Amino acid sequence: MKVVRLVLIMVVVLSAAMSVNAQKKNEKTVIFNANLHCESCKAKVEKNIPYEKGVKDLKVDMKTQTITVTFREDKNTTENLQKAIEKLNIEVKGIEESNTSAKTQAGEKCEKSCCEKEGKTK
Repeated sequence: MKVVRLVLIMVVVLSAAMSVNAQKKNEKTVIFNANLHCESCKAKVEKNIPYEKGVKDLKVDMKTQTITVTFREDKNTTENLQKAIEKLNIEVKGIEESNTSAKTQAGEKCEKSCCEKEGKTK
């Protein structure tokens, strides 16, 4: 009886491991170059994009002006994620490098379109 139980547990563990491995093959990582003007832009992306379908990982880098998204291809597309970022009033330039660096000084009001409605400061 113990042997049967042990074999059954091993089968369950192996099938679960294979299932996790199969899901990782459907994942895709995309790097969006975006005009992230201030910390408010970063916060909006970090608050909203993880709730898009299929998103597994998100990294926002203000220095390189990039948004790195790992998502399941069977749940979402690059185009849909780009639209979701653009809905936040953040300009996306695909995977091209952006030379724009519009930073605000401490206490200075951000005048960019992404912050117009909110009147955010850095």
